Amino acid sequence: MNKLASTLLFAACMACAAPGAHAAVASDRQGMHQWPALNGRLILVNGTYQDILKYERTLTFYFESKPGADWVHVPVVTSNDDQRLTWFSASVGEQTLADAVVVAVPGGVELVVAATKPGDPAPITVRWYRLTESDDNHPDGPPYAFRKISSTSYPASAKLTVEQVLKKEVAAKSKK
Repeated sequence: MNKLASTLLFAACMACAAPGAHAAVASDRQGMHQWPALNGRLILVNGTYQDILKYERTLTFYFESKPGADWVHVPVVTSNDDQRLTWFSASVGEQTLADAVVVAVPGGVELVVAATKPGDPAPITVRWYRLTESDDNHPDGPPYAFRKISSTSYPASAKLTVEQVLKKEVAAKSKK
């Protein structure tokens, strides 16, 4: 296949993979997804590892500043000392311990992560991250990153699963 045909095929595939505005993409939606963001496009590649004891879903983010430019990794900055190039969900048996959803919001793209500890029921921590460019506050960091914008917690008494909390958080964000 010649280069032009390959490029056109790739562009058509990307157009089909692009979620609409305000679309949420959960970690179980495998494949490549994209959003216009920060005068370029954010690209997400979702994958899965599974065996008889556990499954892990992976979210790897890239940013392309213009068509044909290098894809630059977009880490999830979890603290001043920790950033992850690929985010992994976690499970034990049938219980999901951590999972994430990417949400297109007016003015940007956000990542919501919900996590808990093994046991039933257990508190669930929720963290929201926003796709940002490096700035004066982060001059030595990556050019693009997901940085934490808020966090909250659901008590064990709520008796919710990670999946239920994510659905609730995304629904609340969509109403704003």
